[in-house]
Amino acid sequence: MAAVTVLPGCGGGVPAGPGGSSTSTPQPSSTSGAIPGAIPDPTSDLVAPHHEENAAATRRQDPSPSDSSAASAALPTVRSALETQRRRGEIGVDETRATVLGLGYGEDDVEVIDIQEHLGDPAATPGVLVGVVTGPRTCLVGAVTKRRVTLEVDGTGPPGEYRCVAPITH
Repeated sequence: MAAVTVLPGCGGGVPAGPGGSSTSTPQPSSTSGAIPGAIPDPTSDLVAPHHEENAAATRRQDPSPSDSSAASAALPTVRSALETQRRRGEIGVDETRATVLGLGYGEDDVEVIDIQEHLGDPAATPGVLVGVVTGPRTCLVGAVTKRRVTLEVDGTGPPGEYRCVAPITH
């Protein structure tokens, strides 16, 4: 005759094997795993009741079609200038700011931030984060590192929060 061990909360027991040990049948978890990148279900008890309201102030603005079109037209020129600079080995704040200003953008429309300082991590990838305001609600946002230039069209930050380069808390 086989012995059965059942522990409360551990699922149904399985008869002990010849060695006398028993195993339990896994039971489904009461919480489902989150899918990376999925939008939280506001009806879930795992999401704060006002998550959507609280997060709204940190979301980028949607650019207007004309803003987006102007930014898309500017993208290849800015990327090419930054790529030329990168190939020369220049990935610092001063060089990058000078490159973008040299394309005719105003001082107030250009953000260049050292990646290591921004993250507070001297081990982070050396280079800079770049934000270029191209319209009332549109930016070119990216980075210049030793290995590559990344740049894309995105909306500006929420009024009063940030322009192009989001703080690390966002």
